[in-house]
Amino acid sequence: MPDDLFGDRLPRTVRKKTARRAGELDLRTVTQRTRDVARFEAVYQLAELLHRDPGSRRGRPPHYPPYIYLLFCALRGIHGSARYCAGDLQDPTVWDTIRDGVAHHLGHDEAARLPETGPSRHQWQHAQRTLLIPRREELGEAFAALALAQAQRQGLLPADARRSWSNPHRHQLIAGDGTVAKSPTLSTTPFSVDPVTGEIRSHRVDPASSWQKEGSTDRADNNPPAVATPEVAAGEVKSRDTDNDKSKEKGAMVLGSKFVVFSTRHRGYFRRVFLRYAHVPHDQPGGEAAVALDLACAILDAAEGCMGVLYDGALRGMHRDVIARRGRLLINKQHKGAKPLYIRTLNFGRCRHELWSNGGRVHERAFLDDGTSTLVPLPVGKLERRASTHTHRWYHLLTVPCPRGPHEHREAVGVTTTSGEREKGRSDTETGFHRAEHLLQIPDDTAVHQNLYGSREDTEAGFSVGGS
Repeated sequence: MPDDLFGDRLPRTVRKKTARRAGELDLRTVTQRTRDVARFEAVYQLAELLHRDPGSRRGRPPHYPPYIYLLFCALRGIHGSARYCAGDLQDPTVWDTIRDGVAHHLGHDEAARLPETGPSRHQWQHAQRTLLIPRREELGEAFAALALAQAQRQGLLPADARRSWSNPHRHQLIAGDGTVAKSPTLSTTPFSVDPVTGEIRSHRVDPASSWQKEGSTDRADNNPPAVATPEVAAGEVKSRDTDNDKSKEKGAMVLGSKFVVFSTRHRGYFRRVFLRYAHVPHDQPGGEAAVALDLACAILDAAEGCMGVLYDGALRGMHRDVIARRGRLLINKQHKGAKPLYIRTLNFGRCRHELWSNGGRVHERAFLDDGTSTLVPLPVGKLERRASTHTHRWYHLLTVPCPRGPHEHREAVGVTTTSGEREKGRSDTETGFHRAEHLLQIPDDTAVHQNLYGSREDTEAGFSVGGS
């Protein structure tokens, strides 16, 4: 294929490893991480939301101020569980580290008023029920604002940086993924009856948990069907992509709660910032994709320097359309079940060229000597982003090879036009071609996509910390 803007995908054996091997200086001990948490200013800023007006009836003051429980919540992720975290805070040395952080931000007098040791697990559970959970929505919104400010201080999502829409940098994008937090109990019913003795046993049940498929793609298959005209006869078109319709998604069933998390980062260690998160109820309309789209749009609205979103196959054409209309990129893999579809026939007088979609990009149908045909990808010379009053449009400037000389053609991508956006009868919904589903802004099988999409898989490393 002639020179393409996005380049050809490189084999794994040829690609150079960009990640540097972690050395001893890159590691952070539990002691160092505890000190980092205690000195993190955002924790104390969040705690300001938890202060309550005592009113005229002043009761007994709490044993620990609210910021201690936010510190406990952050430290719990380091220790892996609330039990180990509470036990560690009983150590005078560890508690002195917390006192030093409090003194650094709130003064030595405030640190001196703290008890001799940290809160117990029982005190943490009580504060979680009565203090943190009732204010979780306010804390979540305040966290999102503080996290975005932190990211921008670290040079992430810069608004004044140079932009290349055809090859953005990793720190100009946000990456999201869904994860399932394992339920603390495997019971799904509050009571059970022993079939032998007839004993009625009570069980602890997590009402937010449900059976989730982990390690597979959660798709929202509510896109309008696309119509291919003329149809491809069986065996007539030899596609570069194999038909994976019969392949089954693999994934273990896990009892737990699903969450969607977005982050951004520079390359290197300890440079990631988590921006937003949200729970996915088991009866959520649209599933994971609907929640992820809402979170992504909230970040895009707040961060002018964010150029786009990295996500997996849970986001489909209808979601790409929303992001693209906002003037941003959505970089994910093409759905494996997407078959080649006819787009249009270009007529240049003495020659005709039949265009098809395949693998997320425009191909030309080339007829072979044996009477069959194959789809040949057309090189993209430019990715155009055009803004109008209320929306954006994206185009691939294509080079169509021809024995009589190459032709230039501009094909819209990423946005599925509706009735009224084009001349009558020419919009995508009227022709039956779901453009956002079948034509990606950055095609799947390219070097640029290969380089950027690997950063999405990197988000799973952030799920390795945490605990109940």
